[in-house]
Amino acid sequence: MKMLSLILFVLSFQWSSAFAMNAPRYINYNGIKLAMYESAGKHGPAILLIHGNTSSARSFEKIIDSPWALYQKIVAIDMPGYGRSENAPTYNVALMVGAIAKAAQISGADHGVVVGWSLGGDFVLQAAASLPDVKGFFIFGTAPVGADTTLPPAFLSPTESYAGNAVNYGFIPNLTTQQVNDYVTAFFRPHYNSIPNAFYTDGQRTDPATRAAVYVAATGGDPTFVDEIAVVRSMTTPIAIAIGSKDAFVNPEFLADLAPSIPHLYKHKIFTFPNSGHAIQWEHPLLFISFLQTFVWDVTH
Repeated sequence: MKMLSLILFVLSFQWSSAFAMNAPRYINYNGIKLAMYESAGKHGPAILLIHGNTSSARSFEKIIDSPWALYQKIVAIDMPGYGRSENAPTYNVALMVGAIAKAAQISGADHGVVVGWSLGGDFVLQAAASLPDVKGFFIFGTAPVGADTTLPPAFLSPTESYAGNAVNYGFIPNLTTQQVNDYVTAFFRPHYNSIPNAFYTDGQRTDPATRAAVYVAATGGDPTFVDEIAVVRSMTTPIAIAIGSKDAFVNPEFLADLAPSIPHLYKHKIFTFPNSGHAIQWEHPLLFISFLQTFVWDVTH
């Protein structure tokens, strides 16, 4: 662990915007071409990164192309209907779970660590039962969705969030260009002025039917959806949960109340990244990598 920390510290001085994700290779899943991005590093355990709603694997560019990833095997995929992956004829939770399981098997992350951001975190929880040999799960910017009415609301309302109505755009299929841009802007803390154009491009590219499927699942219309609160409460694999202090979507009170009932919650607490919005991995990549590096070490040694 100390050696890896030293590598990260030394190489961080060479980390610049000159890094750019390599072109993906494509894997076949149920007749759908999925784009898979791989880091230069080949050392295990493999880490699989799953992006969020109206986004793509490029949201993890700073992780895939980090100095640490010159050593560590890190993989990210574009889920069906996102980024450079093909659209699916129809979408449901089972389709997304299968895509994650397939990518984990191919990359070796089925015996490593799986990370999910935002909606990607929900899909990771949905896929947990299909990944029995994973050593650890890390979800961030995610509120496990379930039926426990004793908990506070999982998400902030438009009146509670600085993003206003944009907090609900992830459930609306046909958004205007401006609405997509407003939704993407809400991934970042207020007044963050370094949002790359790629986030907006990937937001516009997203198949609107993916958001329709999210709405169906959230309103009880997808029979392949499983209660995520029950998942984290019954999970025997270590799971880390984190949130940015300025997250526009997730209600921190919900996570705080849920935490004591998660038996294998990493360090027995929810981690808060200071001065960060929803996209922790982009706003604070070194801090994010340091946390992930420590978590990976702890669950695999």
